[in-house]
Amino acid sequence: MSISSMPEKSRPLRPLNVEPALLRSLHDHIEALNAADAALPGRPAVEIASTRAQVASAARLMAQAFVHNQDKGWLAWLPPSEVARARSGDTRRAQEKIARVIDYLCAASAFEGGLVLLESADASDAPGGREIRGASLWGLPAAAPGTEPWWHLAAFGAPAALRSYGLLRAAAAAGAANALVRASEETMQRLGFPARCIYAQMGCVRPAHQGQRVSRRMFEPFRLLADSFDLVYRLESSSPETNDQRVFSNFRFEKIGEHRFGASRFNSVGSYTINLMVRRPRPEVPCP
Repeated sequence: MSISSMPEKSRPLRPLNVEPALLRSLHDHIEALNAADAALPGRPAVEIASTRAQVASAARLMAQAFVHNQDKGWLAWLPPSEVARARSGDTRRAQEKIARVIDYLCAASAFEGGLVLLESADASDAPGGREIRGASLWGLPAAAPGTEPWWHLAAFGAPAALRSYGLLRAAAAAGAANALVRASEETMQRLGFPARCIYAQMGCVRPAHQGQRVSRRMFEPFRLLADSFDLVYRLESSSPETNDQRVFSNFRFEKIGEHRFGASRFNSVGSYTINLMVRRPRPEVPCP
């Protein structure tokens, strides 16, 4: 069977565009951490997504969590009626729209060093006997310089945004996303942080499994990687009121700035602030 004729759910992803030494080290850290957790209830483990089906599952999970947590950064560009419906408890359509965009963003990031990480545990009622409990999208220094090609944006990005937001809101969402990236990169540069870094682009834990160290399992391989290779890693916190102290401070992230989105005719949640955060590496000290 050729790749083009394989079912979408089993189709492999394109090879990861990550510096080989970093990727080898990341695999080693994941293997060691999974082995250490193998005796825990449910045999929790993390893995790098390798098929389209896994990326799609990650996108659905992140959309579910972002809508459940009323994440303003994601709800902002939906129509007001959709936001009102989600806030009243009818979240299906909002989740579908946001999942469509996240799925595209995960695919687009692969051209520039992106990868999707999944955390799962044994569950008898889940497909394959494993329940995906957490998902995250990461950016690592790329093996070869690259950006998303125009044909990928035209074939996948534009249709996803138009179906989820409509033309004008899609344009506003794209402008907001680009402004946030510029603000983050300019702040990093102004404060003297290197451009070569680990980038925690987005992540979530299934609401039912919060407080079960799922986030820590997803962050830990990258903490070890950052410390081993003396890398900063950065993120933009779109829910600072719930995540900055409860989650990110525990991983030694510090706020270095913020980016504010003002009210506009296409912003359905009003003004909100996203915190710009970094974690400095803590180089490992060799034993004497």
